[in-house]
Parts: sequence; C-alpha cells; structure tokens
Amino acid sequence: MKLLLKVNSEKTRRRHNTSSTKPWSERVTTNRNNQSTTILQRATKNSTIFIVLLLIVIILAGVAIYFISQSKSPADQDTGSKEIFFGNNYDNTVIPNLGNGHLVIDRIQWGSSDRSVRKHRLEQPIPYVLITHIGVQSVPCYNVYKCSIKMRTIQDAAIAEKNLTDIPANFYVANDGYIYVGRGWDYTNAYANKSLAVCFMGDYIRHQPDEKQLEATQFLLAYGVTNKHIALDYKLVAQNQTKKTKSPGANIYKEVIKWPHWYPCGTENHPKCGEEVGITNWEMNL
Repeated sequence: MKLLLKVNSEKTRRRHNTSSTKPWSERVTTNRNNQSTTILQRATKNSTIFIVLLLIVIILAGVAIYFISQSKSPADQDTGSKEIFFGNNYDNTVIPNLGNGHLVIDRIQWGSSDRSVRKHRLEQPIPYVLITHIGVQSVPCYNVYKCSIKMRTIQDAAIAEKNLTDIPANFYVANDGYIYVGRGWDYTNAYANKSLAVCFMGDYIRHQPDEKQLEATQFLLAYGVTNKHIALDYKLVAQNQTKKTKSPGANIYKEVIKWPHWYPCGTENHPKCGEEVGITNWEMNL
C-alpha cells in the first residue's frame, strides 16, 4: 500500500514539475488564445442575436404596412372622385392622372404643331364614341418619348398629306397606358360630328392591345361621363361599323364588343350608326 501511494505521489510531482517548467511566455500566449476564443464566441453570439432581432423588426414593419394599406377606406383609395382638369385649359406644369397610373399627356407636352387649327366646336354631351386605330403596320409605342414622336408624325401627316386641319382623333391611347390629347373634348374629330374619336396607337390587326391600354380607355370614358362631356347613355361603336374598313383591327374589336356601351349599329339587321342623332357621314375629313 505504501508503495502504491509513493508511485502516485511521484506521478503527481512529475506532472506539476512539467507544467511548472513551461516557459512563462508560452503560458501567457495560451491564456490569450483562450481569452480571444471566448471573445470571438461572444461576438458571434451577439451578431446572431442582432440579425435575428433585425429580421423580426423588418417582418413586423412589413405586416404593419400591409394592414395599414388594407385598412384604408374606399374613399381614400378612390382617385376618380376628385375632379381632373385637362383638355384645352389646364395647367400644363401638372400631368393629370385618371387613376391607376393612367396619365394624360396634353398637346403642349407631346409637341403639337403650331400649324394645326381647331375650328368646329363639339356639342356636349357627346352621344357617340368611335374607336379607331392607326393601322398601316404601325408598331405600338411604350413610352412618352416614342409616343410623342408618333403623335407629331400623325399630326404632320394629317395636315400635310390629308389636308386635315389637325390630328384626326380626339384622344390617343398608347400601350404604356397613357392618354395623349388630340383634338380634346371641345372640338370635332375628322370623322363625324356628335362623336368622340378614341384612337389606339398601333396596328391591331397585327398586334395585341395591352391590358393597361384597354383600362386607360375605359377610365377616359368614365371620366367623360362623370364630367358631362359624354352622354350617360352614349353608344360605343368601332370604325368598321360605320364604313368599310378594318379599323380598329380584330384584336381591338373583339374587346370593344364586350364593353357595356357597345352598340351593334352597322352590323347585320341593325340600323346605320348615328342616323337617330343626325349623323349622315362618318368621313367628314375636317
């Protein structure tokens, strides 16, 4: 027994001596490494906690924004109830918005020619709305820059080549969902008096209309009714119902006939368009 205790005591003494014989600098380095590891572990833990908290804050903020936007009343979201001035007398430093991003680009903004002349006043409320398209393999435009160039080109061709007094239609609707003012609300178009001509900017025999474009047209007509430019019971017709033409193109026509005010005049077993209001000619070329 004494021999066993002596052996254990000798082993303990040797381990102590071995530890004691380590250089002082080595022991300091070891302690520093241990401390660095501990600090790094704490920093990593703190960073993880911070990231988790940040994600929680972002999620809560997103949820709050969503519920706030959903809690707005219909009156807050309804831009159509506010009066919008545009046409021939509104402040051109402001671009009106019909709602849902459908801007109205007036004549001065797309660069209307000074040579144009608008003479014949349009009696309101207007009983007919005529839908046309540019046609002639015209490529639709998708931004204000290109659409403004197209508007100037249409106007120049109308005046110089067709001997018209101005651009033919009252309004033009582009694939960007914007409305471009032609002759506006107050002057007759080149087709027929007692009608408002709305032209889709492109060839819609070959191209498909954009959903924004179709919606913008309906917003424009709703605005016209609300502000008594267009009759409450107005009749919506396509140009191919008034004369032999492919305008406004099959891709527009199939959409227009679904709209509430579409009137089947000029089709089989129906009267001529406009005869009940005294329209005898849909090619006035004014």
